[in-house]
Amino acid sequence: MTEALQDRYAPNGTCFGCGPKNDKGLRIKSRVSGDDVVATWHAEKFHEAFEGALSGGIAGTLLDCHSNWTAAYHLMRRANADTPPPRLAGRSSR
Repeated sequence: MTEALQDRYAPNGTCFGCGPKNDKGLRIKSRVSGDDVVATWHAEKFHEAFEGALSGGIAGTLLDCHSNWTAAYHLMRRANADTPPPRLAGRSSR
């Protein structure tokens, strides 16, 4: 699957980290690659806490969003489901 999980299963999501509809968010993309789920995201200068160091809040958001989508995907595979669980860590998959 080359389409990001966020785009496929939550195209109207507004999450700061991974919501496709959040123009000011990070727009993290998690894609399936074989048995793995791989995230892509590119930091910009304004994401730094100080020169050359990514903000800890941004790093935490990257881990949170990608981990949730990875868990959702693997739960879907295990249950042979067509959609992610309705809630995972308090998030709606809508």
